[in-house]
Amino acid sequence: MLVLDSTSKSIQIVMSGAAATTNPDFVSTYSDNNGTTFVEGSSDGALNGTTAVTVVAAPAASTRRIIKTIYVENKDTAAITITITYLNSATSRTIVRVTLQVGDTWTTDGTFDTYGALKQTVGVINLANVT
Repeated sequence: MLVLDSTSKSIQIVMSGAAATTNPDFVSTYSDNNGTTFVEGSSDGALNGTTAVTVVAAPAASTRRIIKTIYVENKDTAAITITITYLNSATSRTIVRVTLQVGDTWTTDGTFDTYGALKQTVGVINLANVT
């Protein structure tokens, strides 16, 4: 879960380069809580090449924005690499950098292929360094 608890915090996504034909779509869902009221919200749109796109904007003052999920679908004809960033004022922190093959969808729950199967990342152990 990601929480934005300040008017200076947001989530942005940027591509490593321009799309071959079609920019990826995104959808984000969240809940806002100001201590009195609980409101659900969402945003959607398309990424824009190497220009960072805010996919979850900062909350209003005295409000906590709890991000439920973010989806990014690669609708392009080629693989794309995206970087999801937690922005706090001028400081950005990378949450994840991932390459999506054609038809893949990245979510806060994992990366799924065009058929909806969860893709797994396998780490490599360098046995030369193990004693």
